Amino acid sequence: MSSPDADGRGPSPPAPAAGDGTMPRLLAVEDAPPGTFGELEPTAPPLTDAQGRIRLSFSRIDTYRTCPRKFRFRYVDRLPTRPSPHLSFGTSIHGALEAFHDRKLPEPPSEEQLLGFLYDAWDTRGFEDLPREEQVAHYRHAQQVLRRYHARQRPADRTTAATEAWFEVPFAYEAVVVGSIDRVDVDADGDLHVVDYKTNRRARPRSEVASSLQLALYALACRHLFGALPRTVALDFVVPGLEVAVRLEELDLDAAREAVLAAAAAIREERFETVPNRLCDWCDHRAVCPAWEGEGDEVFGTAVVAAEQLRRRLRREVQELRELEAGIARLATERGLAT
Repeated sequence: MSSPDADGRGPSPPAPAAGDGTMPRLLAVEDAPPGTFGELEPTAPPLTDAQGRIRLSFSRIDTYRTCPRKFRFRYVDRLPTRPSPHLSFGTSIHGALEAFHDRKLPEPPSEEQLLGFLYDAWDTRGFEDLPREEQVAHYRHAQQVLRRYHARQRPADRTTAATEAWFEVPFAYEAVVVGSIDRVDVDADGDLHVVDYKTNRRARPRSEVASSLQLALYALACRHLFGALPRTVALDFVVPGLEVAVRLEELDLDAAREAVLAAAAAIREERFETVPNRLCDWCDHRAVCPAWEGEGDEVFGTAVVAAEQLRRRLRREVQELRELEAGIARLATERGLAT
């Protein structure tokens, strides 16, 4: 038996069981109050902006290059992904470091303040299914990582120019790459230095950092934002406590441009072939992937459950909107403002 919603407005239809082979009916116009959908804009083509460019980011390009089918599942079909301890850990560390470097003070915040930023930024979503002691262990580990980070000394001649610097860089008329740079420093000579945080357990060798598509794109984004290419770009592996920096000359900016345009062209042509790889065991979409057909009982899995949750939330929000509009109308009538 279904139970009342939290707001007390009565029972909602039960979510279908994952893997039962049924697709729930989408919320139709007749299910919603009059006028609910009248002001909604039509759905735009996936990943395409108002200028017809393919909207990309480094993670989108990286996903496409790893497996085009996974890219389609995630960014075109918009299938949901499950939160994980690793992702939540990284989100929390990034949030704490953003707050730490965003403080414009003569002296950097103390270690105690940095740990306070971690407390404020802690993302619990990836840890909710873990036992309490494991959740605490992850948090203590994050504290240790940030204590070591605080003990490291940045070059004395550098200050932070920007944190989480959002960019949208056009590539001809074909693509636009969006994202945010974790940190941009400026030295005493006015040269810029790009830093991106990584929470991998091990640092990558310098050769891999120099060939990083992400850092090449960030260098181009730096010029777009600040009018100058950076002098250096770096990956800061905060868990092992090692920053690996390379000079601008070591990056292949032309190859980065070609990678963006190639990915945009392939996506525009809807080339979404399946490429089995070593990451398939951890893929959120394996149950619906043709490369692994028949391995699981789920048909649409969490996508069906998530869609039903969104429909239930929409119904509640539509009802709240109707009640608010009715209240405004009554007040207007009382004051003689009704039209």
